[in-house]
Amino acid sequence: MASLLLTLLAACGGGGGGESAPTAPGPTAPPTAPVSYHHGDTVTIKGDFGMQDVAHSFLGGAGGMIEAQATGASMPNGNGWQFNDLGGPTSVAIDGTRGKVLFTPEDSTHYNATRRFDPGFAIGEQRYFYKAHWVRNVMLLGGVPYTKSYQWKHERINWENSVTDGDCQIKVHNWPTSQGPITIINRGGGDTSTYWGGAAADSNGGWALLEIMGYTGTLGQQDGMLITRVHKNGRTVISQNRQAERIYADPTLRLRYFVEQNYFGNFGQIEDGVDNALPKPDTRELYSDDSRVIVGRVPGQGWQRVELRDSVDLQTATVRELQDWSAWNGNITLRLNTGGLAPGVHALYLVVIDGVDAQGWDRVIHSEPVTVQVD
Repeated sequence: MASLLLTLLAACGGGGGGESAPTAPGPTAPPTAPVSYHHGDTVTIKGDFGMQDVAHSFLGGAGGMIEAQATGASMPNGNGWQFNDLGGPTSVAIDGTRGKVLFTPEDSTHYNATRRFDPGFAIGEQRYFYKAHWVRNVMLLGGVPYTKSYQWKHERINWENSVTDGDCQIKVHNWPTSQGPITIINRGGGDTSTYWGGAAADSNGGWALLEIMGYTGTLGQQDGMLITRVHKNGRTVISQNRQAERIYADPTLRLRYFVEQNYFGNFGQIEDGVDNALPKPDTRELYSDDSRVIVGRVPGQGWQRVELRDSVDLQTATVRELQDWSAWNGNITLRLNTGGLAPGVHALYLVVIDGVDAQGWDRVIHSEPVTVQVD
């Protein structure tokens, strides 16, 4: 034992007679280069994020329904999405910013809706849902951008597969008389909440990310919530509806179908009068990308998601790209979606979101820096 103790003391520089000779430094390992991810790479975010029991769908991303189609091809129905029963035709186009996207024109035959998603069930009480997609529209008259007022029915969430204005719908329009959006929560005849103002996508403008976040609450009670947000020109705006809201009034009517629309009308109503006979835009096109739907099957789930950003804080983020996960069971596994990132190397963050605060801003529960290479 004494021999072992002396050996330990000598190894620690203690005991014996005086200081030991300094040890020559060993070779230094080269610094580890950061991992650079590409579009479609598998990324695992490690942590204790619980389990997700949700119905969710994503049209974008590597190998997704859009990227799997040839340019110019008609978009086939599938995975809960319908593209041609309420409007059309919808095809795949190439956009200089976002790559492969969906393209739907409006004409005298095809208008009102571009696509519809059915999660497979009506959304019950006290359930959360999230709907988002990137969108831009083009309206030209004689080859020149149309600049007068107009109506654009952006999207709606309906209890039935229809674009007819009726009971139990949430409708988001760009309305001529307000020069901005109007959101209507229609629970039944004469039972409606209407909200004016906020932010909207622009005609002939750049891409905008439109978001709807809902909580259905309790039947007949004002304990639900509906938040609309718009991200454009590198800034997110909380558009409307941060207060408590009554969503359901009839137990036989439950929100189910998520409908994206391309109805354009009421042209020049402010400038030239209602039903004026002046020329209307002869080119009316809608482009869409990365449509995302999440519906919670159980209470407390449906607003959890992942984004790629240049800032953890949503209020300062100029880059936002929606992500879709293949597994959320403690860890989160996803295929990276770089969306509309420009070519080059980007220092970004993957952020895990667990709902919103009282003002409608994301509550981020985890973030990690990533380097992203876009070729």
